[in-house]
Amino acid sequence: MRWLVSLLIVAVLAIALAMAGRYDPGYVVLVYPPWRMEISFISFMLLLVGLVVGGIVLLRLALLTLNLPSIVRAQRERRAARKRDENFVGGLLAYTEYRYQDAEQSLGQWQGDDSRLAVARVLAARAAQEMRATPQRERHLKEATEHGAELAAQLFEAETRLDAKEASAALVAISRAKEIAPQHTTLLRLELKARQMTGQWDEVDRLLDALMRANALEPGIALQYRRMAYAENLKRRADDDRGLLEYWKKVPTNYKVDPWVARAAARAFIQRGGHDTALDVLEAALNHEWHENLVLLYGEVGGSGPTRQIEQAEKWLRARPRDAHLLLALAQLCSVQQLWGKAQSYLEASLAIAPSAEGHIRMAELKTQNNQPGEASLHYQKALALCRAG
Repeated sequence: MRWLVSLLIVAVLAIALAMAGRYDPGYVVLVYPPWRMEISFISFMLLLVGLVVGGIVLLRLALLTLNLPSIVRAQRERRAARKRDENFVGGLLAYTEYRYQDAEQSLGQWQGDDSRLAVARVLAARAAQEMRATPQRERHLKEATEHGAELAAQLFEAETRLDAKEASAALVAISRAKEIAPQHTTLLRLELKARQMTGQWDEVDRLLDALMRANALEPGIALQYRRMAYAENLKRRADDDRGLLEYWKKVPTNYKVDPWVARAAARAFIQRGGHDTALDVLEAALNHEWHENLVLLYGEVGGSGPTRQIEQAEKWLRARPRDAHLLLALAQLCSVQQLWGKAQSYLEASLAIAPSAEGHIRMAELKTQNNQPGEASLHYQKALALCRAG
């Protein structure tokens, strides 16, 4: 369309010049002694325009000739850049299609600008990891770090170390990455996992707070991690009376009645001889939420005397008359008090509702105590059969 317009303009100008030349009587005299030449004014103008246009054309041809090497070089560079782009995209496609060998070869050898080269090397390292090619992975990570992708390289290093259960090495990589991005939520999640693996539960508490503030953890998962952190911290403080009590006071009320946390706390207090405190913990938790493991532990607490436990357990039994675990706990408590008749009746009721290896073992012990070896042997056999079946 542009050429058609240009052609029309030239045609109009040509017609205008032809008409002007027909009616224009003017002429131009060119004198250079001893020569003299006369031409019409229109012809002179056409000659002048031709000279100007020819000069421009010649000048452009000269410039084009002089610039030809740079033009050829630029064209080669454009073709090379297009080829690099195609190779880069091909490597990305291979990675997304799980063709890790092709991706590692393509992205691991790709050359280009630093930003994309760093990305290519990180992805090549990930592809090498999928192929369990450790030397290639390390080489690609080193190159990625050198070209500005240190954060991505350290993140991947931390993930790899955690997958290999090398928590200490993962923490080193996480520490380096946090120097670049201290509040990176993925880093915090990776650190949380590493701290759990190394048993650093105070740090787990701190990281959970940070992740919850950033809304970077599902509430259900955070609840499980928090329960685990409280339980493990209570276990770690079982050798320190003061530390255990101080930490227990800091535990939120809703977690104190959690079955997992309450069980850990009760065991820690029992280990330190705080049987009454352990009973308080278990009773509060059981009154809040019934849990069979807590019931069984309640029957094993011991202490100065099981009278309190028997009275409380019998109150629960009125509300839960067919709870086999509660009946088993009551049998244990009655045995401690040498109430053999009540112990046997509770054991028989428990076994009638839900036979268990522990119930048969306790019944066998009771029969042995009562000089009934034949029946004791029968219950041991039943306990063994249940263990094998389980």
